[in-house]
Amino acid sequence: MRPDHLALGKHIVAQLKAQISDVRQIVQRGELTDVTSGEQVSPSLYVIYVRDVIPGDGQSQEGQNHILQQWMVVAALQGSADQMLAKAGELLANVRAALLGWTPDAGLYDPLHASTPPAALYASDWGYFPLLFTADFYA
Repeated sequence: MRPDHLALGKHIVAQLKAQISDVRQIVQRGELTDVTSGEQVSPSLYVIYVRDVIPGDGQSQEGQNHILQQWMVVAALQGSADQMLAKAGELLANVRAALLGWTPDAGLYDPLHASTPPAALYASDWGYFPLLFTADFYA
């Protein structure tokens, strides 16, 4: 039986909860619009599955079992621009420290590494600051 294809999200949430205590909530969401359109508290961290990338030759047996998974962690903060940027910088540094090089299960995943995230988003008095992580997943 193959492992849960999206289990890494639950592991990321648990790792962030274990490593970061100065946020009001750390939860998983479906996509960024779920974050910006729903009820929010500040500061929060949202874990979002982005996509799978099949490296190299997706036709080989190895290519069928090796997947690069991308997961985004979005820091959501409310306040003035200065307040948001100051808190976001600190919070994003803590997220990077908690996740870079970490793996929940060496048998299924290689350590997480940083990828290029989408741009930050500002709406009213909210700021959304994303980080993107990629992990090799062996399904």
